[in-house]
Amino acid sequence: MSPTTNDLHSKSAPISRAKELLDPGRCGRVVVTKDGYCDVLGEQSPPASNLAQRLMRTTVYSAAYQAIRPLGLRVAGGLKSPGRTADRMRVADWLRLGPGSTVLDVGCGPGNFTGWFGAQVLPDGLAIGVDASHQMLRRAVEDNSGPSVAYLRANAERLPFADDVADGATCLAALYLINEPFEAMRELARVLKPGGRMVILTSLAPGGTGTSLRARALENASGVKMFGRDEITGFLRGAGLVDVRQHVEGLAQFVVAKKADRP
Repeated sequence: MSPTTNDLHSKSAPISRAKELLDPGRCGRVVVTKDGYCDVLGEQSPPASNLAQRLMRTTVYSAAYQAIRPLGLRVAGGLKSPGRTADRMRVADWLRLGPGSTVLDVGCGPGNFTGWFGAQVLPDGLAIGVDASHQMLRRAVEDNSGPSVAYLRANAERLPFADDVADGATCLAALYLINEPFEAMRELARVLKPGGRMVILTSLAPGGTGTSLRARALENASGVKMFGRDEITGFLRGAGLVDVRQHVEGLAQFVVAKKADRP
């Protein structure tokens, strides 16, 4: 079914607001695609060095993602009921989202959290989902749009946003697939406003040691990076974030942190 004029108008308003948060020095040409999301990468894409990364960019996987992701997270122990309102509310509470908040959802996939965040920040807030996969973003626009939701194709390690633009930022079940995960976390911190909060859901190596034989075996088999117990929290503290908290659930960890207020 072709989009109506009203559909296109409702999607263009949050896109225009999202474009206002971009830093021209950090991105080239900004294109609004026919599928309804912004693209700053053009023909470029972050390298896909393993099977898991390549799957994320296929139409078949993006269609099956809704069924596969909850199963994987249940096995890992990361979300008790992935995709349900209770899980989203927990993350929104950690972020302290409310009407008028701006939140960036990096590695958003098909927008399961992004679209829900958008409903929480109405009427004047904005939720922006960021992903490098055309296929995931097409699915996100189709399934999880809204009057306060926009989607952007960009590189998580080099976000195109200006400094200090977001009240909250997330990277949920995606950091372990990013080529330079610590650069991505540095970028999450950069784009947060002073006092803004981030929530990360990612892997935790068995035994809490990312260099163990079991962790390496899991990485080799899955293409998913296994982080040690102190890798994420230690990095964020070293980057100047405060109130860093870790919630361990099986082979998964939630990390919540705050960007320090200005003196």
